[in-house]
Amino acid sequence: MNVIPTLVQTKKELIQIFVVVVLAGLCFGIVGAVITLLLQWFSLQQSGSDSASKHGISTRTSSRLGGLAVMISALIFFVVSYYIDSSSFDNDLERHGNNRFGIFAIMCCAGMGLAEDLKADFLSPAVRLALKFTLFAGIIFVWPELVPVSLGFDGLDYLLSLPFVGAILVIIFLVGFINAVNMADGANGLVPGVAFFSILLFDLQADRAIDASFMAACGVFFFFNVVTGRLFLGDAGTYGLGAALAIYGLMFFNAGIFSLGFLASLFAYPCVDFLVSITRRMLVGRSPFSPDNDHLHNRIHFYLRPKFRSQVLSNSLTGVLVSSCTSGLVILGYINEWWLPSSNEWGYFFAFECLMYAFVFYLTGLGRSVAQHSAAI
Repeated sequence: MNVIPTLVQTKKELIQIFVVVVLAGLCFGIVGAVITLLLQWFSLQQSGSDSASKHGISTRTSSRLGGLAVMISALIFFVVSYYIDSSSFDNDLERHGNNRFGIFAIMCCAGMGLAEDLKADFLSPAVRLALKFTLFAGIIFVWPELVPVSLGFDGLDYLLSLPFVGAILVIIFLVGFINAVNMADGANGLVPGVAFFSILLFDLQADRAIDASFMAACGVFFFFNVVTGRLFLGDAGTYGLGAALAIYGLMFFNAGIFSLGFLASLFAYPCVDFLVSITRRMLVGRSPFSPDNDHLHNRIHFYLRPKFRSQVLSNSLTGVLVSSCTSGLVILGYINEWWLPSSNEWGYFFAFECLMYAFVFYLTGLGRSVAQHSAAI
């Protein structure tokens, strides 16, 4: 009987939690509703607190333990699914094969991020980068099938045909993609939304319990993050989910299920924003990895903020708009069969996303001061 007074401290929080419980319950059943309380508990922990202005959008101190919460939530969904129907898991286990190496890499990346969430600068950026390169070098060594045979570009295909060079290129891609996801995590629902839509698509394609469990965990977290704004993915979440999306993407691509254009469309925002961010920093003589508040989501939030009294609402609307208008539209196209997921025609949609990024980036930059462009996060 003391759960509500312990976990909910104000009337506003009670209303927010009620909304999330209803949404999670409707979409993911009673387990989803219960996990909402787990997420609320994580949001109240002092460990892993995030400063109010860390991402240039937030206006309140929040918890960075969302990644750990997602992992635990996925495990809960997985265990419950097993006890409901254990017979379906035999086929799942047979289909995992070398996937165990991928799961190991995902857990290592999440653990590396969690160390940073619990103690800032526990590992220097250089050490984290070296550890990720070393980790994926080991994964490629034991799982060389992860390296694509062909991307459809003669020059790249030749390089991929050289075992050592191909392995290096894939390692660079994996590490770069994880950093791109981490860099894009700046608005409520943005990276959680991209992760949810992507893993939902993987689940629709593969129909495995482990994918469904992660999809449900990301879905509940997405609701909680958007409605309350009190729990972020942190480095554990962005590193772990970034590794998961990259590895799953390579697996589906190598199996001929998803085309390069389809995956580029699905992961468009973190990849495009990452490339644009490092390019514009280098053009003005700054380190490509130096932080600032000039990502597209920062610009959109700057535009939306005066239109709403609630800072959480403008923050969350930014993230939801970006994730739903990129990865969300790809899910819509997949369900409505705009093109086959193995078709390269999805490259046209990726080009459209790039044009829209440039168009919105320009429009939302009008009226921003130089200080607002360059403010460090």
